[in-house]
Amino acid sequence: MRKINCGITPACSISQIAAESSAADRLWPKDAMTTLILLALSVVALFTAAGWVSCRLARRLEARYPPRGVFINANGVRMHALDLAPARPAAAARPTVLLLHGANLCCEDMRMSLGERLAQRLRVIIPDRPGQGYSVTGTGPVASPAYQVTLIREVLRDRNAGPLIVVGHSFGGLIALRYALDNPDTVAGLVLINPTTHPRPQGLPLFQRAAELLMKPLVTYTLLPPLSLAMMKRISARIFRPETPPADYAERSRLALALTAKRFAASLEEYAGLRDQLIDHVPRYAAIQVPTVIVAGTADPVVPPQVHAEALAQAVPQARLLRLNGAGHMAHHAHADTIAAEIERLADAVAGRTAPARAEAAERS
Repeated sequence: MRKINCGITPACSISQIAAESSAADRLWPKDAMTTLILLALSVVALFTAAGWVSCRLARRLEARYPPRGVFINANGVRMHALDLAPARPAAAARPTVLLLHGANLCCEDMRMSLGERLAQRLRVIIPDRPGQGYSVTGTGPVASPAYQVTLIREVLRDRNAGPLIVVGHSFGGLIALRYALDNPDTVAGLVLINPTTHPRPQGLPLFQRAAELLMKPLVTYTLLPPLSLAMMKRISARIFRPETPPADYAERSRLALALTAKRFAASLEEYAGLRDQLIDHVPRYAAIQVPTVIVAGTADPVVPPQVHAEALAQAVPQARLLRLNGAGHMAHHAHADTIAAEIERLADAVAGRTAPARAEAAERS
């Protein structure tokens, strides 16, 4: 029989394989490989369990905190809003007050702070902004104030709301400004509470950098909600500092609902796009031609007044800056009576000017 020479001897091939196997073992010892596999499986199990917990928490919280307002179809997007009729209506017609809450909150934050006070004399509408509370995000870019304004405008149209005093807190302040820019004929005045209005000169703030990292669905829909809910008291204390939140704040504001996955995702999207939106809006503030009260908590660490409120007061022609000494970011809670009085004063001041507009709106309807 003819021998076929394959170029290697059996002894050579065996020794070569043994050498390669030995080298592989040195690089990836069997114990290390096993550990790596177990670690990967543990990570998968952790995220799976966290996702299950997150979904279960959301269902429980939505059952505990059902919607208390009305639902409106706004250009195909399901929006939720509170519509509070005045308990003791003023003799003369007054504008409707539109309250716009900040990020990671819902309409109940504004209801418990200002809404119930103002509804003694004025009609008050408080929508859940898109993606928050029981309003869905829709298909548009929720980080865009223009998109949010189109949906909120449809809510007001559905509720047949007349001339408006638009009140916005924090990110809701930017939405209020955009509402006035896009709807100058229906806005009679603005009240902005620690509004987010200008980009920080040093670049992206830490929370925006964090938002861009946390926006990944793997984190947003698994680990983030349970961890945030576990830290809810700490979160409340942080956003109120240097003041303290009311004892019943988390319950009455339904803060836990805002920390569920889909709502958290909407807030993170707002944060991630914030700087670009602020840069786009700053040149337009001078076009706002209505009486504007800017409330600035001098101790606000979240939206520093030196960057935002004070700069806005210089830009808006009819602006008046109201400084609340020692007030923090959630000034509409700790100083609710003062701010409500400012809103009522503005509503009374513009009532005569808005009466013709209200009559025209009634004729059109």
